[in-house]
Amino acid sequence: MRAAIVAFALLALTGPARASGFLIYDASAEALGKASAVTASTNEPAAVWFNPGALGFMKGGGASVGGNLVLATNTFQPKDGGPEAKAKPARFFLPAIFAEGAVSDRLHLGIAALTAFGLGIHWPQDWVGREATIEASVQTFGINPTAGYRLTDRIGIGAGFQAVRATVDFTNALPAIVGGTVRVGGGTWGYGGNVALLFKAIPETLQLGLTYRSRVKLKFKGRADFDPNPEFASSLPDQGGKADLTLPDIITAGVMWRPTPRLALSFDPDVALWATYDRLVLDFDTAPDKIFERRFHAALTARLGADWTSSVPGLNLRGGLIYDQNPSPKDTLAPSLPDAHRLEAAVGIGYRRGWLKADLAYLFVYFLPSESTGGTEGPIGTYRTISHLIGITVGAQFGR
Repeated sequence: MRAAIVAFALLALTGPARASGFLIYDASAEALGKASAVTASTNEPAAVWFNPGALGFMKGGGASVGGNLVLATNTFQPKDGGPEAKAKPARFFLPAIFAEGAVSDRLHLGIAALTAFGLGIHWPQDWVGREATIEASVQTFGINPTAGYRLTDRIGIGAGFQAVRATVDFTNALPAIVGGTVRVGGGTWGYGGNVALLFKAIPETLQLGLTYRSRVKLKFKGRADFDPNPEFASSLPDQGGKADLTLPDIITAGVMWRPTPRLALSFDPDVALWATYDRLVLDFDTAPDKIFERRFHAALTARLGADWTSSVPGLNLRGGLIYDQNPSPKDTLAPSLPDAHRLEAAVGIGYRRGWLKADLAYLFVYFLPSESTGGTEGPIGTYRTISHLIGITVGAQFGR
């Protein structure tokens, strides 16, 4: 009995491996304003993240600091017609810092320090899915040094290394027969790399980009702290546990076309190869191992962006649309991150005066209603989510 309870409680560690709801790709306000469709057109310090193949074409150097304020509301409607559950409104900030500079006419170096992955959700203590999740939090911090090199006047390549620090903190209710709660926490480092290409078919008029960001293996080591009813305290001691998760490979392509000198249009499709997350094996200090089948599939994201250089010197207006696919089958949908297919709309504004540059953007995210069949985790019913991202970036650029 104790082994089954421990395995059930530590199931919350599956949360970090969820798809686009956990990855926040939009690392700068300039990019966010045009739906981050910038793989073939990035020309800011955040090129370190979006496409380091563009670095070799950039002159001088620059740096920027900013991030995204994320606001979200989540609700769950049980299929049996029970009362609707509302999660506490989520508010968290994801920072991003970039710096880059020319070493020679062709070689450019850069570094990114950012939070590209994160989630937070807090359900009521007494809601119907409390044994799956009451509170869930994932925090990451990544460092990504890169180099870009201009092979020819039309071709640039780039490569980088990424180190990701990840921590998790989850609280679940124990089964009613036991009562009380269990809190699970853990942390780890994961490592990967990225490569990129930029091809200027018609420089500044028609450009193509391609990037690859490798999978990152996360070997979590955690601890489960149990707080059951007194009669179960001796049979549920606190103990350690571990679980291996693999974030997916991500491939992004992009095309930028400038029909007029003032207007740039862009389209970026990308795919996350979530087949890396087929199952989860939980290994405990004293309890038997537990295996959960996940059967995730590749997820497509399509981004459309527009950037208009206004007649006001230094002022740019932007907009964009995104379709984001959910990689999770219905029977693995978890309340720690109730993901769904998404429709998103972005607007943004940028202003540059001399060496100083500032950008502001807003992204509205509508999650299509997502049904859980309760096959492996959580109650049966429908999740609904609305999210807002507000991005701001301030930077300095010299020599270009």
